[in-house]
Amino acid sequence: MQKLGRNDPCHCGSGLKYKKCCLSKDEASHVARVVQLQPKSIVDIIDREFAWPNELHRLIAKHFYKQTDGLYDPEEILEILQIWNDYANETVPIVKKIGVYPAALEYVLCQEYGYETTQSELADKYNISVTTLSQRSNQIFEFMSDYIVLPPNAKPNAAVAVNASSPSRIKMEQEMQNLHALLEEQNFSTMEEANAFLQQQLNKKPPKRKALSPAEQATELLYAAWDEPNAQRRIKLAQDALRLDPNSVDAYNILADSASATPKEKAFYYRQGMAAGEKTLGESFFKENKGHFWGYVPTRPYMRAKKGYAETCAEMGNIPEAIKHYRELLELNPNDNQGVRDLLLPAYIETMEWKNAAALIKQYDDDGSATFSYGRILVEFGLNGQSVKLSELIKKATGRNPYVPAYLQGKKQLPRELPEYIGFGDDQEAIFYALLNRHLWMVRPELLQLLPVGRK
Repeated sequence: MQKLGRNDPCHCGSGLKYKKCCLSKDEASHVARVVQLQPKSIVDIIDREFAWPNELHRLIAKHFYKQTDGLYDPEEILEILQIWNDYANETVPIVKKIGVYPAALEYVLCQEYGYETTQSELADKYNISVTTLSQRSNQIFEFMSDYIVLPPNAKPNAAVAVNASSPSRIKMEQEMQNLHALLEEQNFSTMEEANAFLQQQLNKKPPKRKALSPAEQATELLYAAWDEPNAQRRIKLAQDALRLDPNSVDAYNILADSASATPKEKAFYYRQGMAAGEKTLGESFFKENKGHFWGYVPTRPYMRAKKGYAETCAEMGNIPEAIKHYRELLELNPNDNQGVRDLLLPAYIETMEWKNAAALIKQYDDDGSATFSYGRILVEFGLNGQSVKLSELIKKATGRNPYVPAYLQGKKQLPRELPEYIGFGDDQEAIFYALLNRHLWMVRPELLQLLPVGRK
């Protein structure tokens, strides 16, 4: 059950919104209306809850669901869809025929849940070869072994890049955007049409697209700018993009990164980028897509600008302003593809907003990273001092990453720079955590003493 919202259809059946009908009367009578929550459909979860590398991977998910709906338990189907979403985002597989991966996913489902079927039967069902089905299903099984069987409550990534705006990621985003633009111009009525389109793409004979608009030309310049190693040329490309499209958000992001000499200048560019993004996307877009932002590629420049601005505010010591934007980013994208929660939790701890920190931990309760594992200790200590629960949290944190205490205690020297990649529970993650958060422990020496002797 949940409280009836102001914009929900009124309970009386008038067809009007609640605020236009019975809200004022209920408020006067101190009545709070509740409604039965409607379960989300699997199609809605595919479209709204999952963030996909590109539209083809979403299409594969829908095809798999269409082929398995009614044959298996919905929870089993949803579990396999989650695996496909993780696999697609982690590996961004090349798709030559849309039926291949749905076949492999159905085979994985049958193997995982004990349904009797053969690869030959599924190959016939999806009109693919047994060899191809075997190869793809084995790849998914390997992924499940490598990425899903992790320490308790760890995030589903064996190793993650620290920089979410690295050239490789931007390049992948460019390909996603280009493919998305092509797909928007299509109108597939059957899977066969989609397969034919894919084959055309793979043979390097794509359909002709309309001439690029100034905004699209600016976007192409910006993708080139992200890959440009020379700072001056990178700045020039960003400036050229702004001449074509004054609302090029990534142009401001690049200028913030490459043309600013002080944090204040950097914040100025990021503010300009945010303003341009808000103008381009529009107020209604924010309302309608809140909670699903990252899954729509054109929102990502705005998300980068907002995160950059928040981090710069924190750098300048304006933690409350940083917190405001971190929170808004998580409201727009609760899946948190940018790792914002790893910045927000230490910010809450620094400002001693213990209840907000505890709520954030509860929201991402399955996060087993060092930031959250050791953050739970700090928050519990802030709320309740040396409680009974504290020793349990210390044991769990040091079990997940035993390398952290040595860096926090100063028994192992920290490098000057953040590592490029981190893995869950490894020394690199410990370095990453300690470099960013050691100051939170240094002001609590009595808590630091409770940690076991760190592994060197």
